[in-house]
Order: sequence, then structure tokens, then C-alpha cells
Amino acid sequence: MENQNNDQFSLFVETCEKIRSTTKKNEKIEIISNYITKLDETSLSIAVLFLSGRALPIGSTRTLNIGFTTIMESLSEIAMLDIKDIRNIHLKHGDIGAMAEYAVSKKHIISLFNQQERISLSYVYHQFKKIANISGFGSNKNKKNILKGLLIACSPLESKYLIKIITGEMRIGSVEGLVEIALSRAFDRELQYIREAMLISGDISQVAVLAKKNILHNAIMRPFVPVSFMLADVMFSAEEIINYYNKPLICEYKYDGIRLQMHKFDNKVRLFSRNLVDITYAFPELVKAAIESTINTPDTTTTTTIHNQVDFILDGELIALKNDRPLHFQELQKRLRRKNVTEDITTEIPIYYIVYDIMYFKDNQVLKKSLLDRKNILSTISFKKPIINSSYKILDSIEQIIAIFNESKDIGHEGLVVKDPISQYHPGKRGRYWMKLKKELDTIDAVIVIAEYGHGKRAGVLSDYTFAVIDEDEDDDDDDKNLNNNNNYLENSRLKTIGKAYSGLTDKEIDEMTERLREIIIEDNSNRILVKPEIVLEVAFDTIQKSDRHNSGFALRFPRIKNIRTDKGLKDIDTLEKVRQIYKNQVYVKHKEI
Repeated sequence: MENQNNDQFSLFVETCEKIRSTTKKNEKIEIISNYITKLDETSLSIAVLFLSGRALPIGSTRTLNIGFTTIMESLSEIAMLDIKDIRNIHLKHGDIGAMAEYAVSKKHIISLFNQQERISLSYVYHQFKKIANISGFGSNKNKKNILKGLLIACSPLESKYLIKIITGEMRIGSVEGLVEIALSRAFDRELQYIREAMLISGDISQVAVLAKKNILHNAIMRPFVPVSFMLADVMFSAEEIINYYNKPLICEYKYDGIRLQMHKFDNKVRLFSRNLVDITYAFPELVKAAIESTINTPDTTTTTTIHNQVDFILDGELIALKNDRPLHFQELQKRLRRKNVTEDITTEIPIYYIVYDIMYFKDNQVLKKSLLDRKNILSTISFKKPIINSSYKILDSIEQIIAIFNESKDIGHEGLVVKDPISQYHPGKRGRYWMKLKKELDTIDAVIVIAEYGHGKRAGVLSDYTFAVIDEDEDDDDDDKNLNNNNNYLENSRLKTIGKAYSGLTDKEIDEMTERLREIIIEDNSNRILVKPEIVLEVAFDTIQKSDRHNSGFALRFPRIKNIRTDKGLKDIDTLEKVRQIYKNQVYVKHKEI
């Protein structure tokens, strides 16, 4: 039965505590399902957003932008404790939510809300939006005042989850995947349709309401709400590709850049990285070029062509290119690390956006059109540099694929991507509609789990990194609790270590990495620290061999860090199955010409 009381933030918090108290996936799902069934549409949309660990929806034009210092100062003021005491509490508990809970239990300011008038989900969300809309002079002070008001209104336990939502550190085992299953059970909807709607819309709040109303088929792409990218699988030779498909294929260069999604609506443009982070600030020249891009429409009354503005969502690769040669991936990273991109920087590191697919055109999503049809749509758009429509060839022989592969390598690109011409666009899915072809063994995207201090000139800096891939076949019930159970985390987690690297980074990059790693320490064992799995590396290697040294059962031979992938997160790292696949195929690759 839906009622106003079910909108209480306290009920949401109680639900979170129940979820956190169990390691069993089915129990977590049941708890979420029972809770969301009772909510009206407004409360439901907010609750699933918070359960997924977000204060605001993906694609929101504003962010909370509340730093750790602001949180500490707020807690210090309402608890009348010295900042140093607050820091010590944080060090003791090792959890920002627990720190907030303790501090609020000591608060000396009376809330305007009485016990019978607890704060609601809607109120919390409204305050978050108020914070996100604050900018300009005095914004930090104004944000802190709103945050303090929220904390004063909260009970200690409510403050714990309030801060966890703000900082994105929910870690109660309630990730989007579990919420999707809970929606399926709560409203008796097929899980497949829930997930399809999620992939199309990218918005868990929208999907929850559609599931409740039984209109999941109405899921739509929205301007400036990024969706997960379609992904390519790997094959190891041109012969393997031709034998598998046995038909003409679309072939394009594989670029060493940043996967980028471009949204343009009503002459506004936003750019999203592979992990769906807004990176518009770093590439102002792309924004200008997108606005100037038009659709070419023949005028039937004259011999001229009409250039009209057009809305779209594009998929492509962002690369740094100078003198017709690709620059190292790290040059792109320099652009991302700067909040203020000057004209000098755009000249020093010129970029190009290679467009190879389109998801939305004019007023319609085009996901279900064939790739060839989507390519034809792209050909009608007149892009302005540095936006470039990807050139492609349709090939059907081993010799042709080898020739264009070698052409790509000679230019300095990574290899080749081959695509089924009739394939639809499947957001968030990896399959054999698209295949990557590389001559060398593939690189591995892995996450740092352990860091160690170096020796000699690298004494005092964290320069040795043990990294891991994810085992998708293993249950993830204990992952979140294991983060707090430091000693057993790596043993019980789905993360499986596959190697250790200490080469590939400059001294400056190692200094920067040291600072980042110190911010995410789980456990400090003097020369060796266990860290939260947040920093993704692209690791090159010579071969993969079986090994008892790592809990994956494999080890990379001669690993070296190729790139720090700031555009990727934990969900983007490679799988143990991919490692197995490369291991299985490497002998074949070694002894057979591509």
C-alpha cells in the first residue's frame, strides 16, 4: 500500500542496513523488492537512484561538487568537534559514512524536524538539486549551509547514508544489477525487458517507473543521458574472421584513443567517456564543430543544397593526431587532466573525433537499424573538423583484411575492427557483431589492488602495482563486505590478480599515482598497501603463462604499463575469461601468420 510515510528517508536507510547485513544475493534482492513495491512513482525514482549509489541521475548537467573538506567542516561545526578530531574518527573507522554517523550522534544543534516529521526522500533529493544548482562566488559556503541543514535534520544513521550517497560510496552490495532484478520481482516484469530498457535509456529512475506502469517498451534515449557503448569481441587472425562470418564485412581502423559519445540537441553539446563521465570541458573545439555540423538536404525547387541543424547521438573514438600521425594516448590524458583548456593546449595536442556510429538522429533513436543503414545516415551529415566521419571498406577475403590491417599498423593505429553490416546497435553488450583484430597479443585493462614502495631513486613513492581482472563466473555477494574485511578481501573477491608491473610510467606520473593511491588506501602494511579497486591500467605483455603466484591461476610475462585509463572504471576492466582466451590462442598466434 503506497502512502506518504513510505517516502521517509528513514525507511530507505533501514532498507540499506538490511541489505548491508546479509551476504546472500537473493536476500538483498528480496529486501529491495519488498521496499520498492510500496513506493509511489516519485519516491520510487529517487530510491532506486540512491540505491544505485548516485545522488543525481547520470547525465545531469550539474554535480554536487562537495569535497571531503566541506564534509569534514560541516561535521565539525554541528558536533562542535575540532577538525583534527573528525580526521581521527575517519582514520579509526576507515569509512566516511561511519565518521558522519559518529559526528552527528554528538551534534549540539536541534533539528527543525521533530521525530514525527522525519525528512523524506523527496526532501533529500530536492536539497541535492539545490546544492548542484549553486555556483559562483560564495558557492562553497552556501553548499555547506545546505549540507549542515541536512545533517542536522538527520539521525546519526541517516547521516551515515546521506554522506555515502553524496560521496558515491554506498557499498551495500546494491548495485544497478541487483536493483534491476528487484524491479523485475517487485512488478512481475521480465528481467530481459528491464535490462533492455536500461541499456536504451541509461536511467534507472526512468526504467523503475516504466516497470511499475508496465510500459517498459516506452524506454527512450534522452538528450544528455549517456548509454553504455556497444563493445567488440576479439579474434586472432583474418582467417578466423572470414571463416566465422563467411560474408562481406565492414572494416575500419582500430584507433588508440578514448571512446567518446557525443550528444547534440538544440545547439547544446555534451561529451561522455566510456565510463559515462562528462568530459565536455576538455574538448571545446569539438563542441564548436558539433554545433556547426549540419545535415545536407537537396532543395527540390532549385539545384542548391540546404544545410540544416540536426540533433544526434554519436559513437566514435577521440584521438590525438599531429602531422598525420597518432600521438601517444598519454597526450590525450593531458587534456583530460586540465579543467581550463587553452588555445595553446589545443595547438600542442590537436584532437580528432572519428565517428563510426550513430544512435540517435533527428527525433528518433536508430539503434535497431542495420549498421549499413546507420552508416548511410552518417553520410548525410556534413561534419566540421575536427569531427571526421570514419572511412570504411567492405571486404570479404583474408587477403583484403590483411592488407587493410597492415595499412592501419603502418599509419600507427592499433589494428582493425570488423563489423557485421546488418548488426543493430546493442548498448552495453559485447558480442561477435563487432570484432577486434590485433597482430600482437591483446593488452589487458586491469585494476590496481596492491601498491608497493620502490627502491633506490623510487624509495618513498608507490611504484610497483599489482593488478587484477574480474572473474564474472564467481558470485559477488561478499564483495562489498570484503572491502571492510581487509585481510580477506582479495581472497574472497571476484577480483583476480594476474601480474605486477613497475615499468612504463614517468617519474612525474609515479608521483601523481602515489598521491592518488594514498587517497584510496584500505589497509596500510608499511611498504605494501591494499587499495580500493578504482585505478585502471592498460597493461602490455609478451605472453600469458599459468602461475600459482596469483589467484587467477595466470601471470602476464614481462608486463609493462601502456596507459593509465582515467576514462575507464572498475566495470570496464577485462575478465578472467578473456585472459583464458588469450592464453588458449597465443600458441596459435605465435605460429601462424595473421
